[in-house]
Amino acid sequence: MHKFYLVWDESRHALGIPSIDQQHRELMSLVNELSVAVENGCDCELAQRRMKKLLDFAAEHFSYEEALMREHGFPGLEQHAAEHAKILEEAANLMETLLPENSGRAMLVTAFLTDCAENHILHEDRAISQYFREQGIKAQ
Repeated sequence: MHKFYLVWDESRHALGIPSIDQQHRELMSLVNELSVAVENGCDCELAQRRMKKLLDFAAEHFSYEEALMREHGFPGLEQHAAEHAKILEEAANLMETLLPENSGRAMLVTAFLTDCAENHILHEDRAISQYFREQGIKAQ
């Protein structure tokens, strides 16, 4: 097993919102692709392409999630959206770590992304799931 690798665990990660759960699986897969590539010493250009793909997907996912929260009146939307913006900004700032002159620090990127994805799904996104259940919302 790789050092920074995410494994989907239905009992821990599933929020009960199928579209969000599917996107979370994809996010985890993209984080894992980057992590494995960096750990296996891939070239920096490939790592940057994978990072860009991950960031683009994360931005789309966050927009989708925020639209769903807005549609259903989630009270923590503003704070949650700010957290999304912070994650994207921090991850984008780490892109330069994937340049050849910083290649020795590339594992820091995968450590950050692995930790960030895991914690965000398990904590911040769990609040959305709880709110939807309490409100009787059946989002797809």
